[in-house]
Amino acid sequence: MAFSMEERKRIVAADPSRKSDIGGVAKEIGKKWKAMGEAEKAKYAKKGKSMKVTRKAKKSKKMAEEGTTRKAKKGTRKARKMSGYMKFAQSARKEILAENPSMRKNITAVAKEMGKRWRAMSESEKKRYE
Repeated sequence: MAFSMEERKRIVAADPSRKSDIGGVAKEIGKKWKAMGEAEKAKYAKKGKSMKVTRKAKKSKKMAEEGTTRKAKKGTRKARKMSGYMKFAQSARKEILAENPSMRKNITAVAKEMGKRWRAMSESEKKRYE
């Protein structure tokens, strides 16, 4: 990663028109990496590891300042109110499967049937699900 970042900067600095040529620049970087000796590769591998440690430390520091953890962030999301169709779908799915047990393994067919029933309902019938 360290080699790629440095080499990309060099290539784009030499020819700014190649900034958007991501694939071409990557191929050139790959060729240079293959031609490089093991000692030089080891130097960049060591540099990459230190970059990873630094990045993790910054992330941990930021999360500590915010007083959050990764798990806490996921749990703080507020749930949206269920739409009328979704409320209808919960009850209709049970009815459809009771009427047609063979549909149990065909989710698509059940969804199509729910859609048909929803479209066939009048606005006043739909209101009771909202």
